[in-house]
Amino acid sequence: MGKIRLQKFLSEQGICSRRDAEDLMRAGKILVNGQKATLGDKVSGEEKITVNGTEVETKVQEKIVLAFHKPIGIESTLQTEPKGETLTAFDFGARVFPIGRLDKNSRGLLLLTNDGELCNHLAHPRYEHEKEYLVTVDKPITSAIVQRLSKGCIKLDGKLVLPCAVEKLKEKECRIVLREGRNKQIRRMCDACGLTVTDLLRVRVGDVFLEDIKSGIFRKLTEEEMERIGSNVKC
Repeated sequence: MGKIRLQKFLSEQGICSRRDAEDLMRAGKILVNGQKATLGDKVSGEEKITVNGTEVETKVQEKIVLAFHKPIGIESTLQTEPKGETLTAFDFGARVFPIGRLDKNSRGLLLLTNDGELCNHLAHPRYEHEKEYLVTVDKPITSAIVQRLSKGCIKLDGKLVLPCAVEKLKEKECRIVLREGRNKQIRRMCDACGLTVTDLLRVRVGDVFLEDIKSGIFRKLTEEEMERIGSNVKC
């Protein structure tokens, strides 16, 4: 078989995303035939490849996407420390990794997959996949605040956020739909408006909804949902 970039190979094998593979290579934690891998390396799958000391078994596997209700207090990572505070505390029945992140103090929908190509597509900011949140804050939400949050006039790290949809639901609760996913973006946007987020629940990622999944529980996406995601990736 022909050779492909190592990070693409690992993502197709469900080991990790391309970005994570690149980070592991930089850290010297991926070996190819006993030698430390470097960015740009290509493999056929016939080599002896180890990641964090574990040999990769080349295989054709079913593509899986899970919708998980991440509880508060859980980091969206597969690192084993701190114990009990990451995704490793849950048995997903397969080796999967998170698509994007949901910060430790937030809860709600987190997608996980063993499909590195799908992960790369859904997590990449240029595709602007919508993410919908129910946000509760500590002070009344005024019309001026709604306007400021939605118009894309707030700067984070020196760069304006994209305009987003904001709907006031109650005095201190609103719905926010983002088309990007910067670090703790909603919390920082609210902070810029003089508000402190007291609860943040993600209820949708693209065409996938949290619905009635209980905290700490996951479900496999239906065939219809998988088809919708697949067609979006091909666009």
